Amino acid sequence: MTEQAIDKASRFEAVRARLVALAYRMLGSRAEAEDVVQDVWLKWHLADTREVRAPAAWLTTITTRAAIDRLRHVQRERASQAAGWLPEPWLDEVAPSAEDLALRAAEMSYGVMLLLERLKPDERAAFVLHEAFDCDYAEIAKILDRTPAGCRQMVHRAKARLQREGAPLERPDPAAHARVVERLRTALEAQDRVGLLRLFSDAPEVVSDAPVCTQERAPVVWGDTVTALAQQASHAETVSVEGAMGIALLFEGEVVGVIDVSTRILADGSVKIVALRAVTRAARLQAVNRVLGRAAIVKLLARIQHHAAVSITMRSDFPVNVDA
Repeated sequence: MTEQAIDKASRFEAVRARLVALAYRMLGSRAEAEDVVQDVWLKWHLADTREVRAPAAWLTTITTRAAIDRLRHVQRERASQAAGWLPEPWLDEVAPSAEDLALRAAEMSYGVMLLLERLKPDERAAFVLHEAFDCDYAEIAKILDRTPAGCRQMVHRAKARLQREGAPLERPDPAAHARVVERLRTALEAQDRVGLLRLFSDAPEVVSDAPVCTQERAPVVWGDTVTALAQQASHAETVSVEGAMGIALLFEGEVVGVIDVSTRILADGSVKIVALRAVTRAARLQAVNRVLGRAAIVKLLARIQHHAAVSITMRSDFPVNVDA
């Protein structure tokens, strides 16, 4: 490899995590984001970049435009899905990768990610660049080939629409939120329908990409939806989703669902669940299972047992059969 090729590769790797995080915010899919960044790498590799004075800005521009093009295509596919489409959950790892750290720096709640699907691609790009990546309007204008004033207006319209659609303005109290999520996890594992209903506000938003789901507000309907989700799993674990506590549903060691939970303090001072969003499609859970599924757990246990001075015995109710 030539010195120039090595230099190009190192410059790309220096910003790769940021590019993946940007593409994920645009597309709501880790797989789609990685595909876009791979295409950007090929363009960077083949381009004559000797005159590029700001590689990070060049790569950000190409990534944003590629993500906009990809979003226009996939939005039509997502709109045709009868069961609906939800963004792919991105779990926060205990030992985060560079991509995870970049994503945390550009953190948005899962609820906001879902509402971003309602924006036009250019509006979404302007909003994500400004709100998550702290780009000023002059930078955004160069990326989108618009005027700074036009980009300011796009971001303003996007914010107004998200607020009208009920985007959470701030994160809930972490301790109170975690307590409610833990009670939800316990009720799901116990199949405690009465306990489940007590945790929700009077008219919660319950959304799933599973075919059984409906978004109707009647308690008997959304209660059935939550119960049906729980019946697909044999075990539930609390996990961190986009910086907030959520729940992973597991069956025979594989993640079969990830539930994002939104809580709010009501007028009477109680903390209730106001929205629940469940991702259950296997294709949307591949990245999650690489972190939390059977293969990941077995690999982790093998490393622990290899370095441990004493043998490790698993409880009978451990969710993964490590001997399988």
